[in-house]
Amino acid sequence: MSGDGDDVGADLPADVEATLAQLLAEAAAAARRREGEAVSAIVDTVETVVRNKVPAGLLCERLEHGCASVERLSVDEPLVAAEYLDAMERLVRSA
Repeated sequence: MSGDGDDVGADLPADVEATLAQLLAEAAAAARRREGEAVSAIVDTVETVVRNKVPAGLLCERLEHGCASVERLSVDEPLVAAEYLDAMERLVRSA
């Protein structure tokens, strides 16, 4: 994707940023432990937070795309899913 500048810097409330960062870190750890059901449950929660609390825009789109990718990968490629989750956490923290 192009536009890696301020486009991603959505006005993300501190509590939303903290919640998403924690959830994404937990999901990454679960993926590394190959706990597919736990990853799926946590990613469902992330999707809900994103839909309800993240303003529409590039950050929201990237997080939604990441969640969909993690769902596809978490069972067969859990370490790749963990890397996606780590990248999503960095994205949230930089917003």
